[in-house]
Amino acid sequence: MKITAFSAVLASALAMVPAAFAESTCDQFSPCYREGYCNVNAAFCLYGLCVPSKSYNSTSCWPAEGCASQTVNFDKSNDIISIYKYSGDASQNAFLSIFDPDNTAINNGNLELSMKYNAAQKAGFGATADASHTIKYGKVTARVKTASIAKGVVSSFIIRDDNTGDEIDFEWVGLSPNQVQTNYYANNVIDYTKMVPYDLGVDTSAAYHDYEINWTADSIVWSVDGKPIRTLKKADTYNAATNTYSFPSSEARIAFSIWDGGSGAQGTADWAGHPTPWNADTVYKMYVDSAEESSAVASSSELNSKSAAESSAADASTGAATATGAPATDAATATGAPGH
Repeated sequence: MKITAFSAVLASALAMVPAAFAESTCDQFSPCYREGYCNVNAAFCLYGLCVPSKSYNSTSCWPAEGCASQTVNFDKSNDIISIYKYSGDASQNAFLSIFDPDNTAINNGNLELSMKYNAAQKAGFGATADASHTIKYGKVTARVKTASIAKGVVSSFIIRDDNTGDEIDFEWVGLSPNQVQTNYYANNVIDYTKMVPYDLGVDTSAAYHDYEINWTADSIVWSVDGKPIRTLKKADTYNAATNTYSFPSSEARIAFSIWDGGSGAQGTADWAGHPTPWNADTVYKMYVDSAEESSAVASSSELNSKSAAESSAADASTGAATATGAPATDAATATGAPGH
């Protein structure tokens, strides 16, 4: 009897362990898949970098951390850490340096992102700083001094989900130092024709300016120094042929980066300016003085849709509970709060 009872408990426990995915080449010791490789650290397991369908099982990739209303002034050394040293605690490190070597630093109350020449690549090697937590709708304001001191140098402030290709961005290119460019992508479709430039009338590398993205379920507003410069409404992105919206709507991360567009493919080089000037001592730097984020409440249409879904789920759950004798599941608890 004892053996039978133990076997039943063991079988029940094993049934609760997620099965390995058929597509996965990863094992339980290196469970997270990214770009053809498997590992166990944040560089592979972080939400948005890790590919769930190719990882070991459904719990391998870390879950989205969710939004956090905060202001990061980059006055503490631990405001950024190498992703290879990150423990997974977003409350300890606001941003993660994605590349190795790490060309980010905290100096004089600023986040510095540097780009240096890489002789092997015959191009500049820059830096990217990703937020340690995700966001889905909210307002993000970054105080930035760009690296647009020479053609070819690209600075960027974006909100992006690498898995879906959803992105909202500000970009600055050395070819046009007085200009900031705005764009957005959705559903892994790259469309450069949606880029809209805005001329500040001053050199963006000479002083700090406030760049803001206000992202809701219904619209995106880009602002510079408190002045709205572009508005996109979700309704205007509807494609009747496919019955879809080309509108960023997935959980994503805030990121800052600097990279060498002038040494890239011809189209990129023409856009950024080329060739990028290099000598042995050249270092280009982008500066971020602060990053302020506030979460947003979902739109009325999203809340109404969610409410209807929860009502339906609650009805189904109540019926199931009646049939099995189990307590009904709280649908709101199961689905979570509106996305941030």
